[in-house]
Amino acid sequence: MTQFGFWRDFQVTNNRAILTGFGQMNRVFYLFPQGGGPRGSFTTFTDLAPNLRSRDIIYLSGVLREQAVAPLNVYDVLVVGAANTPRQATSGGVPTGGGATWMPPLSPVATTPLIELRAAGWAFENIEFTPVNASAAIRLTRSAVIDTIDASHFRASGCYFASNGGTTQNGIEDNGGSSRVLIEDCRFESLAGTAILSLNTAAAIPFGWRITRNRFNNNTNCIAISSTEGLVDWNYIRQTANTAANKVNLVSVAAQGSLNQVIKNIFPDATANVVIAKGYKPGTTDVWRNWVTDAADEVVAVPI
Repeated sequence: MTQFGFWRDFQVTNNRAILTGFGQMNRVFYLFPQGGGPRGSFTTFTDLAPNLRSRDIIYLSGVLREQAVAPLNVYDVLVVGAANTPRQATSGGVPTGGGATWMPPLSPVATTPLIELRAAGWAFENIEFTPVNASAAIRLTRSAVIDTIDASHFRASGCYFASNGGTTQNGIEDNGGSSRVLIEDCRFESLAGTAILSLNTAAAIPFGWRITRNRFNNNTNCIAISSTEGLVDWNYIRQTANTAANKVNLVSVAAQGSLNQVIKNIFPDATANVVIAKGYKPGTTDVWRNWVTDAADEVVAVPI
């Protein structure tokens, strides 16, 4: 499993992480929903959450069926899937063994994400998410009135967001205007809602997002956010061509968004269809440079 940033050089000893050159960090937790984990493992995130402190690490193994809310004022938590690759490790809804899968409970609450984050700096790696109908896998909430409720600086790396035959499922949704979010090397597949979505900009227009090296395959909508100074690069979009569905829409809330760079992406449309009416909606003073189906070189044009 690849570690990033602060966690790039650590080892686990007696349930604690040792960061070379910095000494002992906070605790490592194990989340094994079907059991079989190390002594002291948890089977639900809800039971684990009250124990968390900033900079803790969680290893998830097996199939977690839960809708949960992350604790307030706990920052920089890393949740890692303890599996070789993210996959839905079930057969007919029954865990098959292994995997690192997060699904709704058998009786889910409507319009409720699998996990809602309300503090900055959380990261998820190598986990498969299957969201409940009419909601998201991960919701990032930023309050317009309480400064400490802010899920900015979130990162999703190498995760897999997939449908389970439901309707209007979303991948990652922003609720309020989180900033400096990084979504990298993820797969979004067959979601009947939107892979990456802005619900509102109550606190701010999302600022400084980077959406990079992701694969969008057969989703109803790919990216529909409001974005300022965002970077959308090196993504592979395989959607139905020549439709009005959102492929890259950076002004989805009240036509808000500006100063973005949309470069090095591969679009499923011909040049003539990379236009606003076909789901390519730029912000003010954006820069766009991307590959399309009928040109050998990148097309340097902002959709109109």
